[in-house]
This record gives sequence, C-alpha cells and structure tokens, in this order.
Amino acid sequence: MSAKVPGTWSTIATLAGVTLRRLRRGKALWIGEVLGALPVVYAAIARSRQLAGSSDDLFKIWLLLMAIVPAMFVGASIGEEIEDRTSTYLWSRPIARWAVLAGKLCALVPLVIGLFVIGWIATVGVLANELPSATSCIALALGCIATSLVAAGIATLVPKHGMALTIGYMLVDMFIGAMPFSLAELSITHQAAVLAGPTGAVQTPLIAMAIVGGLWGAIGLLRIRRLEV
Repeated sequence: MSAKVPGTWSTIATLAGVTLRRLRRGKALWIGEVLGALPVVYAAIARSRQLAGSSDDLFKIWLLLMAIVPAMFVGASIGEEIEDRTSTYLWSRPIARWAVLAGKLCALVPLVIGLFVIGWIATVGVLANELPSATSCIALALGCIATSLVAAGIATLVPKHGMALTIGYMLVDMFIGAMPFSLAELSITHQAAVLAGPTGAVQTPLIAMAIVGGLWGAIGLLRIRRLEV
C-alpha cells in the first residue's frame, strides 16, 4: 500500500515546523537576538549619558540591520535547503514546488518581523520612555517582508551565497536610497524610512515595496519550479 502524498498546506506546515526546529538548534537565532539588542543597548547608554540622539537616528540603525537579519535567517535557510536537499522526501513527492519556499517564509518572516518590531518598541521605550508611532512599526514590518522576499529570490538563484549576496544587495539598496534621484524610489530602506517619517506618505512606499518584494518573490517561485530534484 503506497504512502499517502501530503497535501500542499500540510507540506507547508511541516516545512515550517522543521525550519523552526533547525533554527532553534543553530546559531542564527541567538546571533539575530544579539544584533537586535544592540540598538536597545545604545539607547540605554545614550539616555544615561544624555548623549545627543533621536529616535530617527536609531531607526536608521534598524534599517541597517534590515540588510543583515533577513539575509541571515531567510537567505541562509533557503540556500541550505536547496544545496543540501535536507527535505529530500518532500522534494521527491508530487507536491507543488512552491510549497517548499512558502514553508520557509511562513516560519521565518514572522520571526524577523517580531524581532524588529519588538526591538524597535524597546529601543524607543528605553531612549524616550514612550512608544514608537504605529507607522514606524508598520514600516519596519513591511520592510522585513520585502527584504525577506529579496533574500528568498536571491537564494534560489545562488543558493551557496544567498546570505552574502542579499546583504550586498541591501547595502546597495541603502546607498541608492540615500541618493537624491528618482532611483531611490526603488529602495526598500528608503521607502521604509519615508513611511515611518513625518510626511505621512503611505501610498508610494506601499506600492514600491510591494513591487520590489513581489518581483523577487516571483523570481524565487519561478526558479524553484525549475530546480532539479
């Protein structure tokens, strides 16, 4: 009697669970927690010594971390999955190939968002004894989603170097975002800063991040469908 083929959603749930278990056993989780604690520590030092600084300055630090943490979680995990075929059983079954990518993202993206939003709330709370604006929290969350999709797309193209190339891509993204040209509109970090800023702009940042993240997500889905088992 042949074994029952798992359904798509069952496969996604299984991969998500396996991904989280591996993450807990590895170093990426605690490294991410250490990185997320750095702005909070800096905020505590700035407040105790009455150093010049503002929440806007610390938000830029979180944007810099956005170039590292999603790459470390999402890019490295997806690249390892593709390179090592650690889910050989799932890869060999007649299931939707996109479920492999979806399982990883369903496990890791909420974790990245939680790390950033909770860390940002703690940072502002320590520095100014207040809560950050809702838009700044949403900006970080959307930026994490878009960056995670970038990491997923890059990792499917170059699995061995998905993490490093994603970090490089996001550093270029930050450089482009700082330029006073229209090209900056394609920068995830720039749009996250605009959304979190005092101008109240919402539509353009949402559209821009959706386009960039959606494009890389589509690349990841198309690429993973073409991978050999």
